[in-house]
Amino acid sequence: VMPVDGVKAAPFNVIVDLCGIFKLSTIYDVRSLILQHFGADCFHYIYHIDQIDGSDRVLCIKTQNDVAFDEEFYKYLCRTYGADLRDKIFFFVDNRNYIGKDVPYQLVFQKHFNLPLFVKSVVVAHDVEDFSKIWQAMGRSRTMNDTTFSIYKSSISGEMNGEHGSEPIDIKKHPLTKLLYTRNCDCKMAGNLSSIYQTLIALYNLSKNSFYYSDEIVNTFIEKMEQTIMKKVSRLEEKLAGVLTEHIVPARILQHIFEDKFGRSSNKAISENSLSVDMVNELVRQIVRQKFEQRLPSGDIYDDYIRFLSGEQVSLMEISYTKQQQKQKQKQKAKSQDNDTMDMFDKRHQLPLCKKVEDYFASTIRIEDDGVKRMLGLPVSIPIFTLQYSGGGRQNVINVYPTVQFMYSHHINPRYITEDVRGVLGGANAPSRYYEDFLATVAAESKMEELDSKSESEMFHTETKLNGIRQNPQYSLVGIQPGVYIIGMKDQFNIHDIETHPLRDHMQCAMDEIGFVLFDKTNTKSVDEFGPYFIEQYILLDALSKQEVAQNVITYYCRHKDKLERGLESYNEKRGKGFICWRFLSFAS
Repeated sequence: VMPVDGVKAAPFNVIVDLCGIFKLSTIYDVRSLILQHFGADCFHYIYHIDQIDGSDRVLCIKTQNDVAFDEEFYKYLCRTYGADLRDKIFFFVDNRNYIGKDVPYQLVFQKHFNLPLFVKSVVVAHDVEDFSKIWQAMGRSRTMNDTTFSIYKSSISGEMNGEHGSEPIDIKKHPLTKLLYTRNCDCKMAGNLSSIYQTLIALYNLSKNSFYYSDEIVNTFIEKMEQTIMKKVSRLEEKLAGVLTEHIVPARILQHIFEDKFGRSSNKAISENSLSVDMVNELVRQIVRQKFEQRLPSGDIYDDYIRFLSGEQVSLMEISYTKQQQKQKQKQKAKSQDNDTMDMFDKRHQLPLCKKVEDYFASTIRIEDDGVKRMLGLPVSIPIFTLQYSGGGRQNVINVYPTVQFMYSHHINPRYITEDVRGVLGGANAPSRYYEDFLATVAAESKMEELDSKSESEMFHTETKLNGIRQNPQYSLVGIQPGVYIIGMKDQFNIHDIETHPLRDHMQCAMDEIGFVLFDKTNTKSVDEFGPYFIEQYILLDALSKQEVAQNVITYYCRHKDKLERGLESYNEKRGKGFICWRFLSFAS
């Protein structure tokens, strides 16, 4: 180990934790550990990957400042340390990160200084899956092949260390990693149910001397809704099982495929059990049922067969061999974060609701019978957003009430869900009484606000009193009366569902977060009258979504209200309703 600036260099500058040793640790815990083992003068920075957004970060050990590891900061490090940078930055990768993710600027550093950025990497692993991850990382990363790994594993026999003993050896040639990786592929990569089902179809086509296969089951979801799926699955399994066992060539091919797959299973009940013709016949039927989700557990060896063919094993880890697949998974994970599902709130902010139905699919056919949808559409009589605005000598208050479905989204602040909210939803099982109470509560609150509606100020001014909605939500907003609005999910208030909603007689107009008018019963064209052009709609649009059209409307309302009114009078609404059609209105004014 050569000293750098009088300080003894560390024997390695990368640690890859695949065991979960640092699973419950933060990057600051890692900093403390590095200070304890290497001192304060060895490493100056710690590279890590942000666990929330996956971005590259660098923590300064001395100041504890955590900054982005971007090109500008990399250039600063190179100007400061030069080729010694790799002795001053510690790379920490734990098992929650995507294996195979290239640490930025490795190639740039290597090309400029003719040295790898990783001096030596320590990989801590303990099972077959972990070694597969190492193999993937080595196969996909362009620069990790230029560094030395030390793999620590207990109970390694002498012959597994290779001929070189303690000397470095190519990981792809190491006897231990090669054995474990091959065993992992045999046990884990035996295929999936879709692939074996396609194999059945291919063998069926072979027996019929046909290239194409005409499937009777086209849309599984519709078949389930119409309750015809079971009959069609029964006919399909009879057809496939009959043909594949009667024709000798497809039957033998299928039996060889099964025996080869099952022989690689780590489950001895599968690998050591021989398949008879009758068992193959029954297994084909079980595969078809499982494919269309019509199979019930049988409690015998077929459960093990199907579990193995489906890839559903204990401690199963899906292995992605290409970096493109890893990126697709990462995109899917990011997309899933935008789904309308409740965050993992603290228990005191959770809202468990239950609605039992005998046949959910049957209940969704008619909107009137869809109890779950009706429950999700219930408004809560406690405002989630309150805004006060004044101008022209008057003061007005806008209250926004959420639906149950909106509360089950990631658009709300979890602190909104309190005991009062739970208490209001306690009467959800009696919808008629619930809506009466909602209207009565809203009316009483609006009456109290009217008593204090005078304002001394003539200037337009807004002030948010309460906000339990996160920035830039996707929503639809329906107006009940001036100052009273119900906020729901993006497609919750549309012209079709409104017809069957218990509050349909009270719902006057609806808009989404962009400003599109979803429906309108008022037929008004004034910024001072309740409707799609009412100023309150655009005050809310500006407060919740920061839309440019809302800011334009408010500016014109304050400075050029007469032009705005004249533009509305001459606008025929052929281009649509609302100020979303701003450019047509501005020309008219």
